Amino acid sequence: MRPGFRMTIGADRSEIARVHAAFAEFADAHALPASVRRSMNVVLDELLTNTRVYGFAGREGGEVTVEAELRTDRVSVTLTDDGRPFDPFGVAAPDTTLPVEERQIGGFGIHLVRRLMDEVSYQRRAERNVVVLTKLLRGGRVMEITTRTERDVTLVAFGGNLDSNTSPQAQQALDGILAGGGQKMVVDFTALDYISSAGLRVLLGTAKRLRGAGGALRLFGLNETVREVFQISGFSTILAVFATEAEALKGL
Repeated sequence: MRPGFRMTIGADRSEIARVHAAFAEFADAHALPASVRRSMNVVLDELLTNTRVYGFAGREGGEVTVEAELRTDRVSVTLTDDGRPFDPFGVAAPDTTLPVEERQIGGFGIHLVRRLMDEVSYQRRAERNVVVLTKLLRGGRVMEITTRTERDVTLVAFGGNLDSNTSPQAQQALDGILAGGGQKMVVDFTALDYISSAGLRVLLGTAKRLRGAGGALRLFGLNETVREVFQISGFSTILAVFATEAEALKGL
């Protein structure tokens, strides 16, 4: 399952602040770039306000479901509401070359959404408006982290890059496992593109803490680039590295 969150809000103005707070927590947890956070905050404010003011006009209440999902190269947010049918992207873009005397007051919200997002779409499904917003993560892939437990072993899968940008996210995930009492950890590098010295520091610190507690850290699925970094740094001799998950789990 990809990282993300899902929440449902009502039509009150204060509910939009709840969405901003949830997205900020999500962005912090996954080290999203500041530019992505700012753009998504603007877009969420515009669309949620439009839905509250226009989509729910003339009726009591209303409901919007907000779903965020993080992939290796993008963050997507889906807004689903039970308001009146309305395609926000069917509205013509305003003429931004007009002088102030000829400008209409308002009408720029959807224009901002289009310009700040890399992909936008609208559908009317099951009597609901469904808007999907996508922002690409420039400058390389972000990290995907998934965890599962097999017996008393925690398996952690890293995807993307483990570098100076994503190492805080990796550190936070591994610290959480240790804080929860996990002592046997197997890390799956199958979907990891590369690792830098910042990522090596995270692994070394985790290995030391586990060994100090009588536990163990094992790794598997290293690609050629990651194996080379391990060999150059000497990590291939100080950490337990295996070819497959079955081999890494054997004897734990």
